[in-house]
Amino acid sequence: MRGEGSIYQRGPSWWVRYYAHGRRVREAAKVPDKAGVLRPARNEEEARRALRRRVKEVLGGHFLGLQAERVTVAGLLDAVAARAEAKGLRSRAKMKSHAKPLRAFFALRPAVDVTAAEVERYKAKRKAAGKAAATVCRELELLRHAYRVAVQDKTLPPGSGPHIELLPVDNARGGFFEGAEVAALLPHLEPALRDFVEWAFTTGMRKGEAAALTWPMLDRSGPVWTFRIPAAIVKNKAGRALPVVGTAKTIIERRVRARRLGCEFVFHRESKGKAGQPIKGFDKAWSAALKATGLPAERGASSPAVGCERDGVHEDHRPPDAEHVPAVLDRQRRRGRGRTPEARRLPRAEGIG
Repeated sequence: MRGEGSIYQRGPSWWVRYYAHGRRVREAAKVPDKAGVLRPARNEEEARRALRRRVKEVLGGHFLGLQAERVTVAGLLDAVAARAEAKGLRSRAKMKSHAKPLRAFFALRPAVDVTAAEVERYKAKRKAAGKAAATVCRELELLRHAYRVAVQDKTLPPGSGPHIELLPVDNARGGFFEGAEVAALLPHLEPALRDFVEWAFTTGMRKGEAAALTWPMLDRSGPVWTFRIPAAIVKNKAGRALPVVGTAKTIIERRVRARRLGCEFVFHRESKGKAGQPIKGFDKAWSAALKATGLPAERGASSPAVGCERDGVHEDHRPPDAEHVPAVLDRQRRRGRGRTPEARRLPRAEGIG
């Protein structure tokens, strides 16, 4: 019937011809197999079935277009990676890591063909592999973001992505490490990590920022040593000056004695047989130390505000993160932060050791 398109044969292949959005479209006839994957039509009957499917999509307003249907999940992830690289996002390394299992599972699957059921199978496979719910959620968030970017770039039409439901995550910290507990952990870490962990606990500095500290950043010209930290390594992209006093200075003095020629990093370790490598992940060493001391893993470090107040650090020498100590202490007293009544009263205490 006129307006319903037609089928024809080109050599051994069957093709369909129809109109969509005022334009004539010609494509190889394809029908889904038992697994729902499209395959070439083998005879006239299958070609007519492929044509009816296309005409139904056009009339129902669900026709996406051949270009959108050729986009794969790998293509979506490539586009997100390219955008992150162009913007210079510091999270692009983590994005690349989260994308690996997605690429392995969905491979060259057309993005428009991915269903919510397939996403559920992906979640089940990752959980069976022993991955934490939070890790799986980060991967699913990347997949969801990739679809949103594709819609924004008009690579895919709106509403073409699958429903992606995240897993419930219950990884709330069960308290905070105190000085005595960190002191108990340190002997179970390799020497290269002891100063790093003690520095992070003392200053409240993030792991990535501490690992990126280099000797040129340390100003020793004045009476108080000071780290001039550039915006490039700070999470909020705001450079700052960090006075090195008290326990922090003792740690840096040890790092000066342990300094290696040709290595610019303040904190370094041996990795894969190479000395002087920057400190990155040390999950295995940390887990082993926790197991040796019997401490739970679901904890965070006390804030630098609390640490400065307890150690009696003068306000002029406190890091920027701790400059609002009274407000922090008042807020934490109201919340009843801590694991014991004594901790909730936030008494003054000695430093580590």
